Amino acid sequence: MNWLSVAEIAKLTRIPAPTARRYAALFKDFLGGRKMGRVTKYPEESLVVFERISRLYGEGRVTSEIDDALRTEFPRTIEVDHRANVPAPRTEGYAELASTFNDVIGKVASCMGVIADQKTIIDNQQEDIQKLKTAFVLLARSQKKLKQLPVSEGSIPDDFLEQTQALEQKDAEIEEMALKLTFDTSDIKAKLQILESELVRLRKDRREMEKYLQDKIDRLKEPTS
Repeated sequence: MNWLSVAEIAKLTRIPAPTARRYAALFKDFLGGRKMGRVTKYPEESLVVFERISRLYGEGRVTSEIDDALRTEFPRTIEVDHRANVPAPRTEGYAELASTFNDVIGKVASCMGVIADQKTIIDNQQEDIQKLKTAFVLLARSQKKLKQLPVSEGSIPDDFLEQTQALEQKDAEIEEMALKLTFDTSDIKAKLQILESELVRLRKDRREMEKYLQDKIDRLKEPTS
């Protein structure tokens, strides 16, 4: 018989490894797992059970409903450990809570990553806008200085005069664009402050959630009286 680890099962079934571990903890009676050293392995036939569990969750079934469905479809294979006659610890609730904890923390970390990426993009946009605004202002000043230069008849080529006159017409537009960029920069700064505040709040919520779930896990790990 070919025995597989949870990591190998996750690869073959394309079920995420943390999810496969949760399935193994919740529905171990139907999987025929066997302890081999420090690793629990499962027979190759259990792949069908893992895939069936994944489909049932995908259909919106809850754990109790899936357990009932598996009872009608697969035999139960309860593993008995003859090395010690001690009550089994409450591992099912611990495994489910730990998996939920990892899923929630993963989603929070993903949201924090998105906010951090948005902050980087806004920072880069703000820097580019500032450079562009500075270039427009310098160009406008150069045009004003050109207008103030003394010009004698025939000393400047006609094409240069035409280009200068065309640039003069753009002065007002340049000044207006520079002013608009100033407003845009202020708006981006406000959005950046909002994102930073949201990032701080998410970090605080994550710390509180970690503490709360860790307390729950610790209580589940305590031996029952």
